[in-house]
Amino acid sequence: MGEVDAGPAAPAKPMPDLTALEVDPSKGERFFKAVLVHSKQGTTYRMVAKSLTDGRLDLVHFVCDLSADGTMNGKRRIRRIESQRPERWDKEVETIQKEITDKGEEVQKVWAHDLTGIQDVGEQVASLDAWMLQTAKEIVPA
Repeated sequence: MGEVDAGPAAPAKPMPDLTALEVDPSKGERFFKAVLVHSKQGTTYRMVAKSLTDGRLDLVHFVCDLSADGTMNGKRRIRRIESQRPERWDKEVETIQKEITDKGEEVQKVWAHDLTGIQDVGEQVASLDAWMLQTAKEIVPA
């Protein structure tokens, strides 16, 4: 028979939030844009991008359930795309819309938020949070 280790089990490593988009202003990074695409059948897609010092973008988008307070729950089908040209943003928005229609759903609306005019990352975060709350109220009436 084999030995059994009766010692405490090592704590499980926390799962990284693949949807978190870390922005480091000391490296010249800023938020770029955000978009929510919602289908009439209730599917919500969110995409956020940050600009890098070389002008390229890191993008992250995923499907989620959205509560009326803007909280994103049940994140699934996460996709990160790193170091892309800015033109990739529009292509990804089109890809999300196509994915919705390919599933037999109909796009209700696309909400976009351009953060490029705000230089301070803290102000960008506040603007993004306020936009998410307002958009969520349109998508999920209280």
